Amino acid sequence: MQEPMETQLKEWAQYVGHFQLPRWEQLPELELYMDQVIVLMEKILSGLLYGKKNLLTPAMVNNYVKLGLIPKPIKKKYGRRHLAYLVVITLLKELFAIGEIKAAIQMQTQREGSGQAAYDLFCAEIEFALAAASAEMLGENQPSPAPAQPGNRLLRMAAWAFACRTAANQEVVLHRENQE
Repeated sequence: MQEPMETQLKEWAQYVGHFQLPRWEQLPELELYMDQVIVLMEKILSGLLYGKKNLLTPAMVNNYVKLGLIPKPIKKKYGRRHLAYLVVITLLKELFAIGEIKAAIQMQTQREGSGQAAYDLFCAEIEFALAAASAEMLGENQPSPAPAQPGNRLLRMAAWAFACRTAANQEVVLHRENQE
């Protein structure tokens, strides 16, 4: 029974080792309605957060707006800025409370000078951490990161924590599925 699970873990590790988040410029330029946002977020993140149901719901998005985590939609439409926030929030809510996420986003955006730069750096750090977790799972040499700038330590540590938690969770989910 272990062999199918090991095969599944290896396949998942290979997938996350090459996982790419869309950069700011790759996010849809057209503004989207809520149902389109939900479908897009599921498409972007479902392979990464395997086994998670309802990664993002309209109620969650509405709560994020009410809590000031994301800007209010314009005429019920969401743009790149909203989508970038939602990617970050959806991944970080695996680790942090909403208030901590809000503070971290504000901190990183101030440091980078723009939401676009902060988001693209977030994507790069998540991808690097996932590649390192993938290498660990596959028994390969882990890539060496460039030293984190003092202002980016929080982002780097959060990315590593996310990657490790996601990989460990994947192993638990696959073990449970293979036991059933």
